[in-house]
Amino acid sequence: MYGSQLILLPDDCRLPLKRQRKRKKLPMPPAPAPPHPAPVSNKGFKQKQSTYRISAAPSGRARCRRCRVVIAKGETRLEVCAFVKPGRYTMLLRCTAPACIDAPLATAILSVYKHAERVPVESVLEGSAEANRVVRAITCAGEDAQ
Repeated sequence: MYGSQLILLPDDCRLPLKRQRKRKKLPMPPAPAPPHPAPVSNKGFKQKQSTYRISAAPSGRARCRRCRVVIAKGETRLEVCAFVKPGRYTMLLRCTAPACIDAPLATAILSVYKHAERVPVESVLEGSAEANRVVRAITCAGEDAQ
């Protein structure tokens, strides 16, 4: 064997650890202030406000978004039609219990309609005592928030 050399290996065959460079720790720049909510989202479309409506439940399958109680058929409910993206809305429901018509919900409703009497009411409930009670609950909760 011409030109070959015999290589002797040590008894301990561990590979040497890789030397890592120590990096200087730079101070973190201060976090930017959160931007103010703008009417235009980052996707380039203008967001729309949610709409609200007082209606009667057509079936007994829905649950209240706050207290999770089943809203029985024919019972008065508050529909929230929330904007998701252009051409897409989602329907959220609230029962009309006083605890479920809270200050944040009343504030949101009053920011859209200015007065609780302007909230649309389904024709079946038009002028009923139940619809008037819901309007009063929205007004009272909105006054408590301010």
